[in-house]
Amino acid sequence: MAQIQHNAMLSQLVINLGRSLLQFVGEASPWSPASAVGACEAVARLIDKQKSGVSRMVELLNRRGYPIDFGMYPVAFTDLHFLSLKSLLPRVILSQETLVAELDEATYTCVDDPEAEALFGEVLFSERAGTEELKSLKV
Repeated sequence: MAQIQHNAMLSQLVINLGRSLLQFVGEASPWSPASAVGACEAVARLIDKQKSGVSRMVELLNRRGYPIDFGMYPVAFTDLHFLSLKSLLPRVILSQETLVAELDEATYTCVDDPEAEALFGEVLFSERAGTEELKSLKV
C-alpha cells in the first residue's frame, strides 16, 4: 500500500519537476546580454540536471508498472515569454525553492520505501545545489 502512495507522489513530482519554471525557461529561451553567457550556460546545465532527475523518477515508475503523466506547463507561464533571464531569475529561484521543499517532504514520507527515499534524496541534493547556484548567478 505504501508503495502505491509513493508512486503517486513520484508521479506528481515528475510533473512538478518536468514542467517547472526552470524547464520552461529552457524552452522559452529568454533574452540575455552577451555578457551573461556564463549564466546562460549554468542555467542550461541545471536544466539538464533536472531533466536527469525526472528521467530517473520515470524509470522507477516504469519498473513499478505505474502510469506516467508528464503534465503540462501552468497557464501562468504563458505570460513569461519574451522576458529577460534577469527578470525571470528571481521567479525561477522561488519556484526551485518550492520544489526543494516538496522533495524534502517526499524524502521524509518515504522511509518505508528505500528505493523511492534514496531517489528523492539524490534528486533533492541536486535540486538544492542547483537552487544555490541560481542564487549566485550574475545576469
